[in-house]
Amino acid sequence: MGLATPVKYHSVAAMERKIEKYFNERSNFKSEVYSPKKGEIIEINEQAPLHLTGLCDYLGISDKDLDDYQKNPEFAELIRRAKKKCEAYLVDQCVRLHKADFILKNNFPNSWQDTSENQLNEELKKVLVEFVNK
Repeated sequence: MGLATPVKYHSVAAMERKIEKYFNERSNFKSEVYSPKKGEIIEINEQAPLHLTGLCDYLGISDKDLDDYQKNPEFAELIRRAKKKCEAYLVDQCVRLHKADFILKNNFPNSWQDTSENQLNEELKKVLVEFVNK
């Protein structure tokens, strides 16, 4: 919570209630879809997507504010659990849809990242150095 950002949540309990409400509302999400079998639009209950952008919007704070709250030892565990719940949802989507890796990499860069190691053997390094020095 930087100097210009007023503190929105003064207690862990208040933020925890709001976070739980977000997750509960997302788990009881109703949407309307067309059923070709019935030939009409029907209402279904489904899990709505869980993500940090939605959570921050619901809390009325920015993603930076959420990170700042997490730096506060009182809020750290609550924020960590909420982030893990969003991450778990996206991992599940990745397994089922094979498309969540981009979101995971951008929302959880510490645990989801592409790595590539370009290791040159010593002989190749010598050849390159000689070539550059010519």
